[in-house]
Amino acid sequence: MLIYRFRVTANDHDDFLREVEIQPNQDFLEFHHLLVETAELKNLSAATFFMTDKKNKVNHEITLKTTKRQVRKYDDDIGEVVLETVVMPLMKDAKIKNYIEDPHQTMNYEFHGREIITMHIELFKIVQSDHLTSYPRVVRKKGELRKIAELPVPLMLPETEDIPALAKPLKIKQTAQVKLPDTSKLDAIVEDLDEIKAIEEELSDLIEEEAPEKFVVESQVATADDGEDAEYGDDEKMEHLEDFGDLDQIDERYSSYREGPDDY
Repeated sequence: MLIYRFRVTANDHDDFLREVEIQPNQDFLEFHHLLVETAELKNLSAATFFMTDKKNKVNHEITLKTTKRQVRKYDDDIGEVVLETVVMPLMKDAKIKNYIEDPHQTMNYEFHGREIITMHIELFKIVQSDHLTSYPRVVRKKGELRKIAELPVPLMLPETEDIPALAKPLKIKQTAQVKLPDTSKLDAIVEDLDEIKAIEEELSDLIEEEAPEKFVVESQVATADDGEDAEYGDDEKMEHLEDFGDLDQIDERYSSYREGPDDY
């Protein structure tokens, strides 16, 4: 019985290398389980095998779960390219030998977990089986995939009613109390009216002694005997306007002042 030997490498993980053997009649689901185990892949959500040609063009897609794809196909009846919905073959139903078209057949395996891991798989040898070995199996193992640090699972506490936290009482600092003087002795003092009257009289005398001297302000109004106005007689002093009958008499009375020489 012939056995396929594949070489497996991983993108972005240069140190990773596996060589595995599998029987042609085995399916892709067994191949998938072997890769998950040897690479220690976790948190599976999806996985797919893509069969490729020498130019790395995808010819077939084999999925872990039922998947539909829109593919472009040429319709001979209408002579045009149309879109057709196709259900991808499942791993559990696809035999490996039915998809080996080249002695160096290549394929890509894509694993979707916490991250997407892509592996390149190449058929590089076909050997005879000894009928005693169990397949599939890993015959060479080198390097490991870099592990992503797993975050710790948060502890889920049982649901309880939200109880508002009580505010802590404020600590009030005690200030030092000021000690007031004892005034109880003042209540026993009896007022002496005669002594108070004598003190008031002494204060009045002191206020009178310290009062400023009074000065008599002499009148600054010029008389008939002072200065230049002395040459005029008493009868020529300015009378009030009420002493004149009309304004014409005022003009005649003081015309002599305007006609005189200019003293200035």
